[in-house]
Amino acid sequence: MGVRAAVSACGVIILAAAAPGRTQTPQEAVSRAMTGRAGAVVVAEAASGKLLAHHRLTVAGTRRASPGSAVKPFVLRALLESGRAAASSALPCPRKLELLGRRLDCTHPEAGFPLDPATALAYSCNAYFARMALRLEPAALARALEQAGLTAASGLVENEITGTLRPAATPEQLQLQALGEANIEVTPLGLLNAYRRLALARAKAPPVLTPLFEGLEAATVHGTAQLAQPAGLKVAGKTGTSAGGHAWFAGWAPAQAPEIVLVVFLEQGRGGPGAAPVARAILEAHARGARQVAVRAQGQTVTLPLETYVAAVLAGECATFPSEEALKAMAVAARSWAFRHRGRHRREGYDFCDTTHCQYLRLEDLAPRLRAAAEATEGEMLWYEGRPAAAFHHAHCGGTSEDAANVWPELRAPYLRSVADTFCTGSGRAPWSSQVLKSDLAKALGLGGPVILEIARRAPSGRVTEVRVAGSRWPETRFETAVGRALGWHVLKSNWYEIADAGDRYVFRGHGAGHGVGLCQAGAAERGRQGHTYRQILEFYFPGTALGLSARGFSWVRLAGERVEVWSTRPQQDGALVELADRALEEAERRAGFALSVRPRIRAYPTVAAFRDATGEPGSVAASTIGHAIRLQPHALLGDRLRSTLLHEMLHVVLEQRAHPTLPPWFREGLVKFLAEGADARLSALVQRHGRQAVMGWLESGLPR
Repeated sequence: MGVRAAVSACGVIILAAAAPGRTQTPQEAVSRAMTGRAGAVVVAEAASGKLLAHHRLTVAGTRRASPGSAVKPFVLRALLESGRAAASSALPCPRKLELLGRRLDCTHPEAGFPLDPATALAYSCNAYFARMALRLEPAALARALEQAGLTAASGLVENEITGTLRPAATPEQLQLQALGEANIEVTPLGLLNAYRRLALARAKAPPVLTPLFEGLEAATVHGTAQLAQPAGLKVAGKTGTSAGGHAWFAGWAPAQAPEIVLVVFLEQGRGGPGAAPVARAILEAHARGARQVAVRAQGQTVTLPLETYVAAVLAGECATFPSEEALKAMAVAARSWAFRHRGRHRREGYDFCDTTHCQYLRLEDLAPRLRAAAEATEGEMLWYEGRPAAAFHHAHCGGTSEDAANVWPELRAPYLRSVADTFCTGSGRAPWSSQVLKSDLAKALGLGGPVILEIARRAPSGRVTEVRVAGSRWPETRFETAVGRALGWHVLKSNWYEIADAGDRYVFRGHGAGHGVGLCQAGAAERGRQGHTYRQILEFYFPGTALGLSARGFSWVRLAGERVEVWSTRPQQDGALVELADRALEEAERRAGFALSVRPRIRAYPTVAAFRDATGEPGSVAASTIGHAIRLQPHALLGDRLRSTLLHEMLHVVLEQRAHPTLPPWFREGLVKFLAEGADARLSALVQRHGRQAVMGWLESGLPR
C-alpha cells in the first residue's frame, strides 16, 4: 500500500508506513524478478519513452539476438496494412513445419478450426505465419520491420548498437524471417522501441489493424503469454523463443490505454514459461502502484491508496449526501475520473491537486460511511469503448446538465450530453450573485486598460460558452479560470450567468454550481433519497457507459431478424449472423418437435477477452447460453463451427423452455448433443432402450426413478 496519509487535529499531514508492507517500486520489482537470471529488462513510460526501471541496461543496448516470435506482430501488421491479409484470413494449422532442415512445429493447443490472424498471433502459430509470409515480397517485409523501429537506436544508453536486418534471398529465408529466426537480430532496447511505437498507435489505429491488437490481448488471456497476465490489469504482449535458446516477452499495460511498455530478455529459457513470469512480477508491481495516487494536499505531496483517495473525494464533494446509494454513485464517478485523468499534474510531480481543479478532497474527514461507500464499489468504474469514462461531476446543474462539447470542444464523449434533471430543482435552481471591481478584473485578465465585458455566445441550455473581453472572444473556460485563480473560485460559481455593468464594477447573476457536465450531485442526492440505486443514478447521468471492474464498455447495436435479435458492436461484420440465427432456430424447433415462444437474443462479442470477461467462460468455449440469451465468441473465430454452434445453443434455448427443474446437467447437455449431432453415447443408449418419444417426454416430466 506504500505511504499512507493521516491528518492530526491541528491539520498537519502526517506520513506513516502503511501495513502490511511497502509497495515495490518498478525498479525493485525488476531487480527481484531477475535475481539469478542472465539477461536484461527495460521498462519505459509509454507516452514519453522515459525509462522507469531496468536491469543491465548496457546489455539491453548492446546485445543482439534473434527475436523469435516476438517479431510476429510486426509481420501481421505488414500483412494487414498491405491488404495481403484481413480479419477473415483463416488457415488450418498442420502443426508440422520444417524450413531449411529446421523443425519449427507448432506447440499450441489443437484448435479444431482454421485460425484467423488474431488467434494465430495469440497462439503464436508458426505454420500460419510461415504460410502468410509468402504473400509478402522480401523487400517489403524487411522495409516494414525496419519502419517498425526494430533496428532503430533508442538513445537511452551510451555506446548503443542497433539491430541488423536484411531482405531474405529465398522463400524459406523469408518464412524464417517472419518467425524471427533468420535475417534479423534485435537488441532489447530496439524491441522496446518497436513495441512502444505499436502501443502508441493503438489508440488511433484503423479498423484494419483490429486483429493485431486483439491477438496481442488474447495472447495474455489464453495464448502463449498467459503467465505474464497479473490479476486486475489487462496486458497486451507477445512471447518469443529463438532457436538459439533466448527467451523474450514484450508488451504494454493497460492493454487498451498503454501506460508502460516493457521488454524481458533471458539469455536462456523459453518465452512462455521463462520470460512471461518475469514480466508478470513487474506488471503486478505496476498494478499495485496504479491503485495508488500522488496528491498535493495542504502543501505536501502524499501517496494514497486509490480507495482512500476516493473516500477523501467523497468527504470533500458530497459528505452530506443522505443516501448510501448516491454516495456509491459518486464513488464510482470519482474513481473513473481519477483513472481517466491520472497524471494531470505530472509536470509538478504528482497526479492530482486537492482543489476543484481536479477533485476536491478532505483527508481529515474520512468518516466510516464514506470509506464504506468506497469499499462497497471497490474497483468499479464506468467504461466506454474499452476506456475509463470521463465521469465529470458538479454540484448543481440548475435543472439542465450540459453537453461536454460545449464546455470543452476537444472532448467528444457521447455519454456526456445535456439532459433535463428535475431532481435537483426541488428547492430551486441554486441562484447566486457576485460583483467584481473593474480594476480588479483588469488585473485578473492581464489587461492594461479598461475592461469591456459582454457575453458573446451561449449553449442551447443557456450556459455561457464565449465571453467578449475588450473586443476579443475568450472561451468561457479561459475567462473563468483567469478570474478564479486571481479573485477566487467563488466569484463565478457556474457558467450559467448574466453580466450587468454597474459603473465601477460588473455584477454577475446566475444559477447552478459548477460546469454542469456529467453527474449533478444535488440531483444524485435526491435520486438516492427517493430510492434509486447507484446503478440507476449512473445510468441516468452517463448513458451509454458500462459499469464494471474491467473494460466492458462496448457500444451495442441491435440487429433484428424475423424471430431473433443479434446485439453487436460491429454490425457490418455481424450482419450475416441474423439470417444464420433465424435458420438455426427453425432447425432447432424441427429437431425438438415444438416451437419456441420467446425471442432469442444473441450477443456477439467483438473479442475473446470481452467474451471471457462477460461470461466467465474460458476462451476455448465457443458460446454460453442462459435462458434465451446466447453469448457468442467472435464469429470469425468460429469459422466452419459457426452454424453447428448456433444450432447447439438454439437447442438449449428451445429445450430449456420446457425443461423440468430437476433434470440434471448431463441430461440437458446430452439431449442437446443427441438432437444436434446424434453423438452423445449416453442419450443414444437411452433412446435405443426406451424410445425417442419417451426420452423426449422426460424433458418435461423429469427423469423416471
